[in-house]
Amino acid sequence: MMSHELRTPLASLKALTETLQGGALEDENVANRFLNRMEIEVDSLSLMVQELLELSRIESGKVPLKLEAIDPRELIDASVERLKLQAERSGLALEIVCKKELPTIFADFSRIEQVLVNLLHNAIKFTPSGGSVTISCDQNEKNLIFSVSDTGRGISSKDFPRIFERFFKADRARAGGGTGLGLAIAKHLVEAHKGDIWAESEEGKGSTFYFSIPKA
Repeated sequence: MMSHELRTPLASLKALTETLQGGALEDENVANRFLNRMEIEVDSLSLMVQELLELSRIESGKVPLKLEAIDPRELIDASVERLKLQAERSGLALEIVCKKELPTIFADFSRIEQVLVNLLHNAIKFTPSGGSVTISCDQNEKNLIFSVSDTGRGISSKDFPRIFERFFKADRARAGGGTGLGLAIAKHLVEAHKGDIWAESEEGKGSTFYFSIPKA
């Protein structure tokens, strides 16, 4: 799977390089367009390597968690602040539905924020302009339940069982690029906190991703 994912950007870089060497460098407009494309492919490779290393460290238990008592609303506010501008540029309403007073969780702030940011980023990425993304937090007897809902395209029933697999890209993800590692990383981070992650989706009507973290 890894070799397949690496092959596409590498083949693109080789073709772009050969075209430039073949005379395209003489045309400044074409050369600039090709160089911009090469930069995009290099960024894609860099992201893939970064996420592969991250996933490898998490799976091998080499990422120590800095556990502390955390106010879940602070986590949500920090995550939303990071992606608020992206949502505005995409023409989406980004809403928080959360009680002001919730019990704390014992967690690594940066790692759970990473999970929330990943889910919010996906929701924004796959929701058409004019839609909405909602982040919520509730509780049951033992856990806090975070959720990220969107009014996007949803996930097909044939793809749905595989969404947390490494490198797996549902049809909706292929349209927007990505490495196919984000949800796998999120799954491992949540499970490292003794929590669970799951999703609900209906094609054409949006998706909701949930994860639980035990109360402090």
